[in-house]
Parts: sequence; C-alpha cells; structure tokens
Amino acid sequence: MVISLNQLIQYKYNPNHIERVIWIDEKYQVCYLVNIFDDTLPNKKLISDIEELFANNQIELVQNDPWACLDGESQKSEKSLSLQNQAWIVINKLLSNGVENLLVSVRRNKIINNLSTEMELSRKTILKYLKRYWKRGMTKTALLPDFRNCGGKGKDKSSSNVKRGRPRELDDSQGINIDEETKKIFRIAKERFYEKDSNISLRFAYEQMIKEFYKTELEESPELLPTYKQFVYWVRKEQDVSKTIIHRKGKRHFDLNYRPLLSSASNEVRFPLEKVQIDSTVADVYLVSEFNRNWIIGRPILYFCKDVWSRMIVGIHVSLDGPNFEQARIALMNMVENKEDFCKRYDIEIEESDWPTAHLPTCIVADRAELLSNASNILTEELNIKIENSAPYRGDFKSIVEQHFRLLNIQVKPLLPGAVYSDFNKRGTKDYRLAGKLTLKEFTQIVIKCVLYYNNHHVIERYVREKDLIESDIEAVPIKLWNWGIQNRAGKLRTISKELMMLHLLPRATATVTGQGIKFKNIYYGSTLALKEQWFVKARLNGSWKVDITYDPREMNFIYLRGIHRNSFEKCSLLEHQFRYKSKSISDVEYLHQYEKIQKSEQKHQELAGKIQLMGDVEEIIKKAEKQSKKEVVDISKSSRVKGIKRNRQYEKERLLEEQRLMKSTNSNKENSNDPDLLLIKKYQKKGLERSDE
Repeated sequence: MVISLNQLIQYKYNPNHIERVIWIDEKYQVCYLVNIFDDTLPNKKLISDIEELFANNQIELVQNDPWACLDGESQKSEKSLSLQNQAWIVINKLLSNGVENLLVSVRRNKIINNLSTEMELSRKTILKYLKRYWKRGMTKTALLPDFRNCGGKGKDKSSSNVKRGRPRELDDSQGINIDEETKKIFRIAKERFYEKDSNISLRFAYEQMIKEFYKTELEESPELLPTYKQFVYWVRKEQDVSKTIIHRKGKRHFDLNYRPLLSSASNEVRFPLEKVQIDSTVADVYLVSEFNRNWIIGRPILYFCKDVWSRMIVGIHVSLDGPNFEQARIALMNMVENKEDFCKRYDIEIEESDWPTAHLPTCIVADRAELLSNASNILTEELNIKIENSAPYRGDFKSIVEQHFRLLNIQVKPLLPGAVYSDFNKRGTKDYRLAGKLTLKEFTQIVIKCVLYYNNHHVIERYVREKDLIESDIEAVPIKLWNWGIQNRAGKLRTISKELMMLHLLPRATATVTGQGIKFKNIYYGSTLALKEQWFVKARLNGSWKVDITYDPREMNFIYLRGIHRNSFEKCSLLEHQFRYKSKSISDVEYLHQYEKIQKSEQKHQELAGKIQLMGDVEEIIKKAEKQSKKEVVDISKSSRVKGIKRNRQYEKERLLEEQRLMKSTNSNKENSNDPDLLLIKKYQKKGLERSDE
C-alpha cells in the first residue's frame, strides 16, 4: 500500500470515521490526517502504522469523496461565489507560511492571530476556513458555503395560518397557503386539463380549474383563490417531465425530440465499416430537367451512407424517387463501387486516395421505411450484411448521418439557385421554384464536391478519440481516421466483384426484344450477342419476347442482360438514334416521356381544331368555285370537254406563264376580273375550246 496526498482512509470498525491525508513528510515516515466529518484539527500518524492497519484489514481506501462538488459555476449563487473567493484569499495567505507550520498548534495560532489583525477577521472564521479546506479536498471548491443545506431542500413547507411568501404589490389581499387539499386539486387539474392535450396551455388549465373547483370563491371571496403563479409553481414542482411530454405530445414526439442522449454511436464500434448508417432527406432546392431547363422537376432526394467509426461518407445517391429500398440500394451500390470511376461519370477527376472506400459493411443501420422490406433479404442472405432498423420515429438513432445533412445545408444551401427556405409558400415571399437552374447531374456534382471536402478536410467536433488515436496523433478528420483504421483495424473489410455487386444491388426489370431493338422504358438498345444471333430479324419474323435485365438508374447509357452468360452480364448500348438519352438518369427519362405524353394530349385537341378549320376552308373554296363555274357555262358538249383536256392543259400552262410575267412586270397581284390582260387570256382560252369542238 502506498499512501498519497488527499487519499481517503476509512476505519472498518466505524464507517463514519473517514480521514483525509493532508501532508506527508519528504522521508515518507510521517503524515497528518484530518477527520472529514468531525470538527477536529489534524492528527499525526506514522505511515508504518497506517500500513499495518491496512495489512490487518482494519482500514480501507475510499474511492468516492463525499465532499466532491460537481456543481457547475452556473449553479452557484453570487453570494456563494463571493464567500468562496473571500475564503480562498484567506487560505492562500495561510498557505504562504508553509503547510508544516499550520500543522503545529503553537505556530498555527500565531499565524492565525497575525492574519486576523491584518484582515480584520475573527480567529474563529479563519480557523473555520482552514478546517473546511483540509476536510473537503484542499481545493478552492472545498471553500463553498453550505447554502445547499439551508431551507430543507426537497421538503414541502408545513401549512399554517401565516401566509408564506412576499406580500403582493398590487393587491391588498394576503392570498392563501397551499395545503394538501389544494395540491390535490392542482394534480387533478393538471391531469384532466393540461396533460391530455398538447394544445392546452397552463393558463387555460388554471382557468378551467377555477371554473370547476373554485366557482363559489370566485364569486364571493376571490382573495381565497390560489394564484396562477402558485398553480404553475406546484405543477412544475411535482411534474414528471417525461410523463407530461408523452401525455401531451406522444411517445413518438418524446423519443425524437426529448429522449436523453446518453451515449455516442462511435462507442458501439471498433473499426471502419463495422457499422454504416444510411438515411435520406429531401434537399432544399428545386431542379430543372436535363432535356429542357424550362421544365422544373421538383426537389431531389439525397441518400448518404456514413461509416460510424470514422465518420467517412462511403456512399451517396441523388434521386427524384423515394425514399424506398430500390433507391437506398443504389446508395449501397455506390458504397462498394470504385469512387474514381464514379466521379469520372460526373466529369470530376479524383485520385483513388481522395475517396478510398469500396467495401461492404458488416452492419447497416437504416430507417424502417427504407430498408425494412422483403427486398432487404438480399442484403442479409446474399451479402451477409446485418440490418439494424431504427425504431419507428427514432431518427436520432442515425444522428451521425443526419448531422451531415445539416452541415450540407449550412455550407452549400445559400449558394444554390432555387434553394427553399422556411418562408416558402408564405404570402408575399418569392417563389423559389422559379429560381431553379441546376439539373440533377449538376446538383450531384455539387454533392460530390461537398463529400470530397467533408471527407478530406472537415474536422469533426465532439469526436471522442480513443487512446490509440491520441498516441498516434491522428486528427479527427474522416480520411485520416479511415486510413489509420484501415491500417490498424481492418480485419473485417470485405470486397465484392463488380458482377455480384450489380446482381445484388442494381434494380432488376424486364425488357422487350423487338425488330427495332431491345426496348426498355421506351429506349432502344443493341448488343453484340443480339446482332450475332439475329434477335431483331427473328423479332420481326416471329414477334417480340421478354428478357431479364439489370440497369443503373443513375445513367441509362447501358442495360445488362441477365442469365445469358454464367459469370457475366451481356452489355447493351444505346442505339445511335437514341443518343438523346445519353448520360441521362431514369428520372429525367421518365419525366421527358411524361411531358411528351402531356404535349401529345394537348396537341390532339389543337389538331382536331385545325382539321375542323381546314374542312370549313375547303368547303368555302368549293362553293366559290361552283358559283364561278355557273357564271361561265358555255354550250359545249361533254365529249368536246373531254377531248380538249390535253390542249386545255397546254393553254393553262401558257396562261400561268403569262400571268407570272405580268405579275413580275407590275410587281402586284392583279386579281380583278375586269383586268384587260386577264380578259385577253380568258378569250384566248375560249377560242381554243371552240376550235376543239369543230
């Protein structure tokens, strides 16, 4: 046993006898101890005697100091702090004379007498400060006065006829003391009027209580009414806060907003990718279409996968669909794919070391709505990933990834055109939807840039570094934590082949082989195998058929035929005339098709109106022609009219040429039937008809 300064020693024959070691000589032979509960001065003991008592099991060391004060500064009154500071000045002056001199009664008395004269304090006060300092831990905190013991804390005052509390300023009446009967009424009012409805205020509950229980006093003796302040005081004093919130707001609201957060998710894991949190949120920005920036396509859904241990963003997905399992699965797909290749698809060049995550996690924590489905069996059974679904309405279980959503909003949202703020839809505010300028791809580029910044540069606040991290001087930056964890604790990292990744994580569907190509979502694809085996010729000859495919909804450049080859997919590419879909997401494609469908529907009405107008115009022209024909009827036989077709055609050509010549010369359109030139042409035509009749 080694005796140390400030150590507490308890005597087993008397559990209330606890002494504190306040001084040890340099030779480690003698020490002074003081009883921490008695009003006595220090006593001298040999260390060898203490060691012997310990060896004989007569004493034991005390771990918890009864005088330890854990109150914060904010919990101390100004008066307490003032008295503490005064006592601290006295103690410092005493200690300046040497602790060993304070332990000898003759020297101590002399020092105290001198200080009493100097500071004009009584000997009793100075000695009280010194005893308190020794007994309570020899710190400044030990000198706090015992105001906490005043007033019978936690005990209700006994009721009497003498009114407690300060007199009223604006009312001559004394008021009443709150007795047990009144408290009972307060409890009933709280339960009946306040706790059952979240919209009820304490003021309303008080008024209802007065109406129901104090109607007589209200009319005859209002001075006997309990005041609103008294009601609030006793309701708050006896209130079970958690129970009240649950009654008023519901368990769901309590769990989400008021449940004590007494643990950190990081404490539950030991290495990178032992646990990944996934969550989604609707981004506060309106986007426009890749096909036409005048088309507003709404707000995207962001999916993030975040490693709990390192806080590294290991997977993302930006979509117009969800939240659902299919979209969450794309985020998981991104988690295990090469990030250098992924960023290249969005025209962002990075090194693999900038985002070195391409592994399967051991466990995924997800929202019940996203991953708690039959489809999640793929993860548990095929990929051996454990799924932990947070309890309903317990978004705080995924606080790590949700903090990233808040960080993204703070850093980037002010820069985004079309960003949505809290005043959206309020009268007089601008319509943020009309300010949208970014496409889904461009917004995804911004998200990727944010992730690269976060992973490589963001210092995580309140990250509790383990002992090994401190010894290795590893900063709380995700990439640095990740790299250290991979080198030192990467025993359970798992990889997966690209084919298996696509098989298990990409969405599945069926496509149709037609004479025009392999059709999926009204997009046509072709493949080497399809051309070699003449699929399209056979489809025209024998009819179309279905094939199983896998596709990546983020980019519709390719689809993949399943079940064709044993160990790989058959890759199908866009046909040349389908290149309007190149690098477009399935959300953009579906929006385009829906927009075109609406356009065609609207055009049908316009087309019908145009046809009706056309029919009317044609009929009007025919009527005019028939009327004109009746005016120019000559006595010519039917056979003569038929025989003269060829000659009439020639005369008509000559007439048209002459008409064109005249129009050019006069630079005007002469439609007047009395025009001499036109009459000459008609006369010439008539003579031709007469000759043909001869």
